[in-house]
Amino acid sequence: MIPEEFETAVEKVLSNSGFDLKVVFSELEKWDEAIFLTLALINEKEKDFLTIQESFKVEYLLENGNVITIAFRPTPMDLLEE
Repeated sequence: MIPEEFETAVEKVLSNSGFDLKVVFSELEKWDEAIFLTLALINEKEKDFLTIQESFKVEYLLENGNVITIAFRPTPMDLLEE
């Protein structure tokens, strides 16, 4: 489960100009949950965005000029286990 502070931070970026949010998750499930929650909040507030997706990174460029970046970076132990 993602911390409540994440949702609060996303809402601040959606509501106010001059704030960007960059978050890196080391657990794939939390990264996926963050993407789902962010998109749900964007749709709920009817904000326009441009989605740029790269491997393990999603960026939302919002109409107010702010950017939300959500990335996944595996820990070295995760790579060794595969």
